[in-house]
Amino acid sequence: MVSSPVQSDDYKGKLREKALENMILNFGPQHPAAHGVLRLVLKLEGEVIIKAMPHIGLLHRGTEKLMEHKTYTQCMPFMDRLDYVTMLCSEQAFANHAFGVTTHALDIGAMTPLFWLFEEREKLFEFNERVSGARMHINYFRPGGVSYDLPLGLLDDIYDWGGEVP
Repeated sequence: MVSSPVQSDDYKGKLREKALENMILNFGPQHPAAHGVLRLVLKLEGEVIIKAMPHIGLLHRGTEKLMEHKTYTQCMPFMDRLDYVTMLCSEQAFANHAFGVTTHALDIGAMTPLFWLFEEREKLFEFNERVSGARMHINYFRPGGVSYDLPLGLLDDIYDWGGEVP
């Protein structure tokens, strides 16, 4: 059985009838340990984004509900472990923000800044370790003050480090 050859005129009408349609695309969320939690609902016209609707904070672990029945002091360890929502006054805020900036650089193909800032991040974790004995979840600030005095020479080392950071 032989089929008849297709004429080029057969497709012309069908191609003209096909109109460009807008498409809705969900972009994200990324993993909270790496890039943060962000979902973008993108409206596309072909390959051009014509509208972006951000949705921040999709990750909910019920921490607020857990803390409803605890005292303020009992809630403090939770705050250190929620490092993806760390605030600017947190003990490790600079280390976390440095990690965030380097992941953006990594996303555009710049690999070297990742290694530079990881080295600086390690120095910050060493400072944390000297203060409390823990590198990540140090839980240093407490209601009414701090948990320990600073070790001798730490402030001088932090000052020296601050002058070296690019």
